[in-house]
Amino acid sequence: MKMNWGTGIFITIVVFLIGMITLVIISSMQPLNLVVDDYYPKAIDYQSQIERIKRTNDLEENIQFDQDEEFIYVKFPKMGSNPKGSILVFFPRDNHLDKQFEIELDDSLNQKIEKKGMLRGRCVIKVNWAVDSLEYYTEQNFMLQ
Repeated sequence: MKMNWGTGIFITIVVFLIGMITLVIISSMQPLNLVVDDYYPKAIDYQSQIERIKRTNDLEENIQFDQDEEFIYVKFPKMGSNPKGSILVFFPRDNHLDKQFEIELDDSLNQKIEKKGMLRGRCVIKVNWAVDSLEYYTEQNFMLQ
């Protein structure tokens, strides 16, 4: 059976439309993970974040990160009084895996974060802290093992 050129164009358009509809359906089912839910107010207030980062970069000694089988260790520099703030272990692949901890240092200015329940792989450790009403911020790409 010989096919007419109009039939060929019709079949091509129908296959294209079915492909596009399938692509739209599949893409609408994908989860949309924002870094933060309230990104607009955070974007407006980003100048203060830049100042925190600059203040952190001006420190003589920065925060150091290490790990063993059970814990992630966050070592703070000596800065006078104990810092107050939070540590966020941020997983770019899924925001449901993120874990936030309050800063509670031991006598040697270390924070131990238990790795139990955390998946291995890439994460970003974000530390936001304040000492004597001065705020600081740092983040470090980290490979959980």
